[in-house]
Amino acid sequence: MSGAAAANTLLQIQVAAAEAKGEVLSEKAKKAMFDQIKARYDEQLSPYYAAARLWVDAVIDPLDTRKVLAEGAGGGQPRAGGAGVQRGGDSGVRE
Repeated sequence: MSGAAAANTLLQIQVAAAEAKGEVLSEKAKKAMFDQIKARYDEQLSPYYAAARLWVDAVIDPLDTRKVLAEGAGGGQPRAGGAGVQRGGDSGVRE
């Protein structure tokens, strides 16, 4: 979800909560709330923000995506039996 989409959703919730309390928000106040929410979301959507909080294992170069996915899917080693076909009782799951 983009920062704008998330901001719109949260803005709707905050406006509904304010209106339930009897408050009337001007368009200027709604715009200010939207801008504040969107700025916060845009900052938090950055992969660097997530990496700094150890929410991700790595930030990879987009050009290396295929290589990294292939290493992760195959464990870095080709499987016996070839072509990704798994033989025997080994589920590939490690505890």
